[in-house]
Amino acid sequence: MTQEKTGHSDMGSQTDKPTILIAEDHPMISIMLADMIDQLVNQSEIIVVESMEKARGVQVTPDLVIADLDLPDSKGVSTINTFAVLFPQCPKLICSGVLDKHLAREAERAGYFYVNKASTYPELLRALQNLLIQAGVLDDVPKGTEKAANEYHSNIYAPGSDKPLTWKQVEIMRKTAEGLSAKEVAREMDISPDTVRGHIKEIFLRLGAKNKGQAVDIFIRAERKARLLDS
Repeated sequence: MTQEKTGHSDMGSQTDKPTILIAEDHPMISIMLADMIDQLVNQSEIIVVESMEKARGVQVTPDLVIADLDLPDSKGVSTINTFAVLFPQCPKLICSGVLDKHLAREAERAGYFYVNKASTYPELLRALQNLLIQAGVLDDVPKGTEKAANEYHSNIYAPGSDKPLTWKQVEIMRKTAEGLSAKEVAREMDISPDTVRGHIKEIFLRLGAKNKGQAVDIFIRAERKARLLDS
């Protein structure tokens, strides 16, 4: 897939490729979403914006929109309503880091798919599959995609584990594997260091790891295997 990501300029283009707008202010999450799309779509143009102001400046009509519920300049219902006005015809997926049944109902009432950032990787992948099919970008799920997701799901944990890592925990592990400290991860993800440490303890349990080094090793090997399966 050819990814053409723009965040600050050149937000209009002419292309026959399906156009996917990602509105997300956390770079690691937008990268993860792009990776998921890469598993599903051979070629697409991806436009990444970090704010509602930038989304308003997009000069093309996307085939689908994936948006964080809480952007720096737009929160909650306001985000839902604004994207519904900006792009009324295309399918939309709203992502939230907070489990809020009221907001979930509001999003679904407005015609959005809604996922929580605590969802597992396979759950998020399936949500994207449904969105892409509804958008007409996919006729069906590409052969092998579900197998790759299941392999990712089963191989990233210690044998016998039935508790998959959440999206947020995957993000924490990716940052930890890059060598970031709990404080640095917390700063980048806009959460407290104690929250990061709590997630890391839970990750140890789910991976069957005794320490951070072992957890990182398990995680990196699983990520490599998943990417090989997807290639």
